[in-house]
Amino acid sequence: MLGKPFYMVNGVPSQHFIPISRGEIKRLILAEAGENCDALTKISDLLEALWHHRMHSTQESLKQIYSEFDPDSTDEIPETFDSTDFVNHFSKALTDGNWLEITDEEMQIALDGEDIFPISLDVRFDEFKLLQTFKLGEKTVKSVRDPSLFAKLILRKGPTEVDVEVYERIIQVMQFHERAWFENNKTLGNYPGTEAKGLHLRLFKTIPKLDLEVIFPNTSPNMRRIDQMKILAPLIGGLATLGMKFGPLLLGYGSGETSLALIGGILSALATYILKSWTKYMKTKEAYLSQVSKDLYFKGQANNQAVINMVIDFSEEQEVKEALLAYSFLLLDSEQQHTMNSLDERIEKWLAKHGADVDFEVDDALNKLLELGLLNREGNESDSENSLAPEERITILEPVATLARLDEIWDGIYNY
Repeated sequence: MLGKPFYMVNGVPSQHFIPISRGEIKRLILAEAGENCDALTKISDLLEALWHHRMHSTQESLKQIYSEFDPDSTDEIPETFDSTDFVNHFSKALTDGNWLEITDEEMQIALDGEDIFPISLDVRFDEFKLLQTFKLGEKTVKSVRDPSLFAKLILRKGPTEVDVEVYERIIQVMQFHERAWFENNKTLGNYPGTEAKGLHLRLFKTIPKLDLEVIFPNTSPNMRRIDQMKILAPLIGGLATLGMKFGPLLLGYGSGETSLALIGGILSALATYILKSWTKYMKTKEAYLSQVSKDLYFKGQANNQAVINMVIDFSEEQEVKEALLAYSFLLLDSEQQHTMNSLDERIEKWLAKHGADVDFEVDDALNKLLELGLLNREGNESDSENSLAPEERITILEPVATLARLDEIWDGIYNY
């Protein structure tokens, strides 16, 4: 069951990511295919094979370039290196998989807000020589929240279920400054050590939008205002009590003389209050960090080279789903002879019916079919053989001809 999609802007889908799995897309399409079911099954198999081969080449190329500054490499990583070529190719693979870069505005909202974790974290962004963060899909999930101590004891409230907006996947591309930078800025204590060498890739799942900062490795935890009040309240109350009880004596308004024992008692009580407040602060901080560590343990999916493998897999799946959706509805609605706009509307409505509000990239999907030679271009209205006009009526090759064309492409991959 899909979570409720949350990537809507003024009621219009804002992401191209299709959250329904490729297997489920196939199952749903084939259920409506009727006599075309067997042909679409074979066409889908060939499309998957072709894109798997294409993406494998991209995958191996990325891994080769990345090996020079992979933190998990057994070879010595140079302290300075140029990752521009890799970052450009990796960003292209992310774009093909419908990933979007996290904007500065989204990051600032996460830093200012608090959601699942009862903690504020300051991220030391200046320590990064390179930092890019990408998202794939947004949705709403259910989360259980414990009541406050007052609500639990006085109001007798139990845990409540709330809706939380999350990013389905998050990728970080990070490169730290060299040791010399930390020395020059007199922040050597923050230097993460030799483990920080290289270009780090991190993949996470189901990260709350308002807790985005918890995935960063260089954060400083800060107490929320309400937790600061919980810690300071006993100290302030204790000082007030001591002042009311012993203040007159210290100021000479009471009877008797101020003795060393009295002063010692006041200082001892004050020290007790301070120690109690400090101990509570440390316990709260430890609980926060433990919760963050535990949660990220289950949310972390891949590091470094393994991220490349998963990104390629995501991209391959998205590409095949787009091509399959475009071909299938051009086939099933062949009597209508769709235009680009009508096909876009048809597929988006179909996806919405199955729980996914998506801004379908119809132009990208049709360009895939055009590249494969699966579209009929007789009397086309476009000025170019490599593009489609918005109002051009689009038809495809019949399934038998489509299978022959895809088989021809597959057989010609290695033509030695």
